Amino acid sequence: MQYREPVTDLIRRRRSWRSYSDEAVSADQMGQISSFIESLDPPPFGTRLRFSLVEAHLPEKKHMPGTYGVVKGARNILVGALKPSPMDFEDFGYSFEAIILFCTQLGLGTCWMGGTFNRSLFGRKIDLGPDEVIPAVSPVGKPLAARSVLDSLFALSAGSKDRKAFSERFFINSLLSPLNEEQAGRYREALEMVRLAPSATNRQPWRVVLKDGSHHFFLARTTGYSRIFSGVDLQRVDMGIAMFHFEAAARQLNLPGKWQKLDESHGIFCPRGVEYRASWVV
Repeated sequence: MQYREPVTDLIRRRRSWRSYSDEAVSADQMGQISSFIESLDPPPFGTRLRFSLVEAHLPEKKHMPGTYGVVKGARNILVGALKPSPMDFEDFGYSFEAIILFCTQLGLGTCWMGGTFNRSLFGRKIDLGPDEVIPAVSPVGKPLAARSVLDSLFALSAGSKDRKAFSERFFINSLLSPLNEEQAGRYREALEMVRLAPSATNRQPWRVVLKDGSHHFFLARTTGYSRIFSGVDLQRVDMGIAMFHFEAAARQLNLPGKWQKLDESHGIFCPRGVEYRASWVV
């Protein structure tokens, strides 16, 4: 899996788009995306995943079927499915974001959609198995120069430009001691890419603790999400996106490390609502 340009540039350039030209993705671009999907390494924890770029036949109103009128104009949609495993949603977010950034490199617009789509409809399109789950989809296409009114409202309500400060998401030795950019050292850019990661309703649920040279990723849950999105843990998907951003930036910078799920949270106390998920171990 490789990109032609720095992945940090792609992360900074990517935006969520819901307004598209009604042009289909070109055959050449389809081929490149398919080849990229086939080239993907297994995700960090080995979950069985599959991805398909399918075509949607637009009705006269040109709203993409199955998106409840949220997406307009796109003729193609990226659908991903997983087979349940202990770290399935993290693995899904990790790999799906890799594809999203490749589409960004091709000049195509995308938009993570975890709640506003019809899972049954897209399940039929990819022949979803009885033991598979679709956590998210994304339209793929040429974004319009100007957003629609609905798209602008979504972008405004998501508040995706309002990122939390570095010291509010990254810590040293414990979840009570903020990490500053100087203390982050060589991994400052990798952590900045985590800070820029997209997340459902921009909750930015990740917390990262630097301890003994390794980075430990924690999930600070938003109350009520499990009831709203039954059967799909979107905040763990968000964690997977953040993990991919961190690793991709670290690889670009030739920094060492690999993902591990430790038996315990490395002696780091977790307050209520915060849970340990994985570590980047050097």
